[in-house]
Amino acid sequence: MLIPGQVKSILSTSNPKNRAFIESLQRKCDYVESRIDSIFTFPSAANAIVSKLLINSNFWQSFDDEDDIPLRLPEPEAMNHRRPHGRHPPSTLRDYLRLLEVGAPSEEQSDMCLSELLVNDSENEFNASLSRAGKEPPIFKPLLLSQGCSAAMSMRKKSFGYHLTHKLLFYLILGKQRFSNIEEDYVANAKGRLCQEILRESRLIAELNFPEMFRDLFMEQVFLCSYAGFVEFRNQSWISEVVGWQNANGCFKYYYQDGVEQYDGDSAIRAVCSTHMSGVGAALLGLFAKLQF
Repeated sequence: MLIPGQVKSILSTSNPKNRAFIESLQRKCDYVESRIDSIFTFPSAANAIVSKLLINSNFWQSFDDEDDIPLRLPEPEAMNHRRPHGRHPPSTLRDYLRLLEVGAPSEEQSDMCLSELLVNDSENEFNASLSRAGKEPPIFKPLLLSQGCSAAMSMRKKSFGYHLTHKLLFYLILGKQRFSNIEEDYVANAKGRLCQEILRESRLIAELNFPEMFRDLFMEQVFLCSYAGFVEFRNQSWISEVVGWQNANGCFKYYYQDGVEQYDGDSAIRAVCSTHMSGVGAALLGLFAKLQF
């Protein structure tokens, strides 16, 4: 992240073309920053809590060397005996479209369950970073989830699409919260099983030549499982494909549905950028840039 003084220094030493580009980036960043406050005015307390977490860079930092060691998923055959009964992985576009609405959590459940996780016991929030800062190690307390969230996040329940990625996000955050009744091996196993299922979907999307309707989901899949450490998602051909989806403004945008151009709103930014798709795209490109060093 550049601080204002660094931006001024870059501007003073840049040629006119670069200076204009940097100034345009600065204006866009200022706009994004101005929009962040509006996140916390939503009527949903759950949404505000989750949003506050997602924009806190300290929460996502890795403190252990082992966090940066690439992981490899088991072969699909090794996972078959643990697959929930009643549903099979999609193998065609028709199958995938039919299954996308299957499972949990819903978007509303995801926000609510993440907020339960974060406020379950406020002393647990960011406890990993606190202990690393030289403070006394906190006393981890047990996680208590509502019956609805326990059911929605159950590993016994089959999920697809965004239901599946939102479940993975829950377990990624669960692993960072460090509750006394949650074993690290349990969380690690859950992340592996979920990314194994996600990998099947990502490969299907790639085989279908990345239909536009799945691109936002695909980037979310690749980002979350790459962040979880799985090398199968750190695919250079995939990231090259994603880069090609950026428009001239550097954004990602849903353009056409039934031949009609789609807009998220009437602001200048939203006319050329899909907010969720661009946010996920920026996170994915940033992660891959970090992995190059």
